[in-house]
Amino acid sequence: MKHSGYFHRVLEQTQTQFWINSAILSDVETALAHGAVGVTTNPTHPPRAIKADHDIWAPVIQEILQHNPDLTDDEVADQVTQLMAVRSHKLIHQLYEQSKGEFGYVAIQGNPFINDDLPKIVAEATRYSELGENIAVKIQSTAVGAEAVEELTALGIHTICTNGFSVAQGIHMSEAYQRGLDRTDARPRCFVVNIAGVFDEYLGEDAAARGVTVSEECLQHAGVIMTRRLHHVMKARGYAAYLLAGGSRASHHFSELVGDDLAVTISLSHATPLVETDAPVESRIDAQPPPEIMKELEDNFPDFRRACDEDGLGPDAFAGFGPCVKFQNACEVGYRDTVEAIRAERTADSVHS
Repeated sequence: MKHSGYFHRVLEQTQTQFWINSAILSDVETALAHGAVGVTTNPTHPPRAIKADHDIWAPVIQEILQHNPDLTDDEVADQVTQLMAVRSHKLIHQLYEQSKGEFGYVAIQGNPFINDDLPKIVAEATRYSELGENIAVKIQSTAVGAEAVEELTALGIHTICTNGFSVAQGIHMSEAYQRGLDRTDARPRCFVVNIAGVFDEYLGEDAAARGVTVSEECLQHAGVIMTRRLHHVMKARGYAAYLLAGGSRASHHFSELVGDDLAVTISLSHATPLVETDAPVESRIDAQPPPEIMKELEDNFPDFRRACDEDGLGPDAFAGFGPCVKFQNACEVGYRDTVEAIRAERTADSVHS
């Protein structure tokens, strides 16, 4: 049965996929009704879900603590993260089955403090992969992350290469995935992330820190331009990896990337205006930015030039690239917030005992 809603029409007319970026139950359910075909989260999402769905998650945490009082806060956080992924998995698994694995993936991302430890990354991802056949494990787009993606692909595990803010990272992770495919007859999926909205935000902060005055319009174009560049490079090179744009900060971070076989993950707050206005479906993935906008970005932002250049960054520079550091810091803060929420429930449990 065909649907007439905006995101349904986008998928039917252009193949561009809408993925919802949330662990909040009502967000996921609403987005799926609007045509979302994937669910992503990062470590900033569990604490939001614990707060928004406290009636769901407080009893879950309490039960974990009561049955396993000796678990550390990190171990409880790990269990809660898995249970949130399983909840989304149950909501979307039928779509995965009906589409024979084309749609219906659920992201999971664990402890952001183990990003440099290859054995721990692989062990955690292997555990997570057992949660469901449509689970895709988020791995950092770094030199170590590329090693992990190769190993996990060879093991038949779906991956999402997160914290991507440059064409060079997308190339490096796509090639790591290909090396993994060459080692196995399995065909797990790999989604290469490029985070447009957070990149815009980073450049704005960078300009302010350096005392550089730029137009708001140029900042609204930057991440979209970078993502389009990566899309065209991946397409031209015939990579098997699938582009997943993310990090929305406004509705245009979806609508300006529509037009080809890629996925874009956005929050419900940015998806809703597109649904409510019943926006027209317009292919924008090949659109060219105004020359004056490109000049302003290239003249004022060395990091914009690095992000858009295929050779702008080497693998050893990925983790320390400004926007990657910003996003990693946010994930670490989110993870700490989850641990604090668990500690609060542990305290509440001891008070009621």
